[in-house]
Amino acid sequence: LINGDKEDETCLRKYRKRCMQDMHQRLSFGPKYGYLSELQSGEQFLEAIEKERKTTTIIVHIYEDGVKGCDLLNSSLTCLAAEYCMVRFCKIKASNTGAEDRFSSDVLPTLLVYRGGELVSNFISVTEQFN
Repeated sequence: LINGDKEDETCLRKYRKRCMQDMHQRLSFGPKYGYLSELQSGEQFLEAIEKERKTTTIIVHIYEDGVKGCDLLNSSLTCLAAEYCMVRFCKIKASNTGAEDRFSSDVLPTLLVYRGGELVSNFISVTEQFN
């Protein structure tokens, strides 16, 4: 109390730094991905969603070769995956899902967002919505 402001300020800085380190450690806990992974089958697709940690967000791009926007979206997701390594980014060809009749070329590219094994959002015909 005698030395006053300078000691208080130093203690406050140390406390803030420790709090920021603790918060960073809590936020970075868990698996890190950093890449766009290719799922080969419907079974792998289901496994990726069901066996992932409940706190992990999974973004799945359903695409097909030769469909407008799919290649561009794959490139964009590759960049996003590197930047947001706590999110799991996956892609799967519509013909490999086992439900290709639901994913005709007029609804592709499609993005599905999962968390805790549940679908939280979907974007059908992404190129029509986002150009």
